[in-house]
Amino acid sequence: MGRRIETPVSAPSLQIKATAATQAVAKIHSNLKSPSQHAQQAIHDYQEHTEHEPQLVAYATDIMATELKTLSTTATVGDAWLAIKESGYRHLPVIDEHHAIHAIVFDRDIMATLIETPKAIGNNILQHAMHPVYCILENTDIRQTAQILYQHDLGALPVINRQHQLTGIITRTDLLRLLSHYGPMELWA
Repeated sequence: MGRRIETPVSAPSLQIKATAATQAVAKIHSNLKSPSQHAQQAIHDYQEHTEHEPQLVAYATDIMATELKTLSTTATVGDAWLAIKESGYRHLPVIDEHHAIHAIVFDRDIMATLIETPKAIGNNILQHAMHPVYCILENTDIRQTAQILYQHDLGALPVINRQHQLTGIITRTDLLRLLSHYGPMELWA
């Protein structure tokens, strides 16, 4: 059927750090006459420039949505459609009573199911949901998150804690919002 839920390698839990203003650059010395003097001055300016430590951008826990609409494993396709319509969410995780994630439902898949087979409205949601589910831990770097969303053509990734309980969800929109609000960013490996 496909790959099972995999726990990503965990990274140390850190918060978003404010970025510092850029440092002023050295003035252009107009009193230098020869190209060798210009080169020597450039080398001197470069060596005086202090290097800064790479700054972390964000982790899943910093940008995930925690107010979630979920479905139970006993929900029907009709329940899913109503939940999508009422909540306005496009991605609904399917969880059990222990908040363990079993599947995820996308609005486009529910619409396609109901168009193709209207009688499927009473079917159990697990018959039409995507599973296994790609999940990330709360301390997953946003670069990893973006890479998973891109590589697997996903619109959302559920976020789980170390007990494999659903704690949030990150969508492509969340990542775009982060990039648009933070302006120029340096992403470090």
